[in-house]
Amino acid sequence: MASLEISLYEIPADGLDYVSEVTRLDLELGKGDPEFKEAFEFKAKIHAVENEAWVDGDFHGTLIQECVRCLEGFESILNIPVVAYYVGQEVIAAKEQSKDSKEDDEGDGEEVDCFPILNDRMNLADMLREQLILSLPIQPLCSEQCQGLCLACGQNLNHRQCGCEIQTGKTPFAALRDKLNPSEKLEG
Repeated sequence: MASLEISLYEIPADGLDYVSEVTRLDLELGKGDPEFKEAFEFKAKIHAVENEAWVDGDFHGTLIQECVRCLEGFESILNIPVVAYYVGQEVIAAKEQSKDSKEDDEGDGEEVDCFPILNDRMNLADMLREQLILSLPIQPLCSEQCQGLCLACGQNLNHRQCGCEIQTGKTPFAALRDKLNPSEKLEG
């Protein structure tokens, strides 16, 4: 297992083939953050020139998530392509200075997020944590066909039907709809 902190001096001129197992602890994930089934694997090619570095790789593993419909845990395989750019503080300062010296040139190209190189060392953990969190679905589902929970009794409808009669005529927003459209109320 390789360290997630790399010195620029460890990167040869033709690049570094990097492989590491990454745990929740490595990424400093806490309560409420994604759970790993087992350690993720991170493979990358890292190139560096002076005070800049480029990382091009793949971060993959299995997460344990909770379905938003049925509230049951399920496994989700993630394969996250990773492309990152690291720069030293001197490069960031120079870019800020040149940006300030230019007049308002809006839309002159895309800004690329970059990660800092501090004391000639780049920390991959912050970048990997960011990539992982950004790749998570906002509403994880165990399957597209998930039926969720019964609104009356709470039974998981994926396991068995409960037989409850759900009133479909009125929704919690019916009162609001009636206030906004009083003519519909009179017609219907």
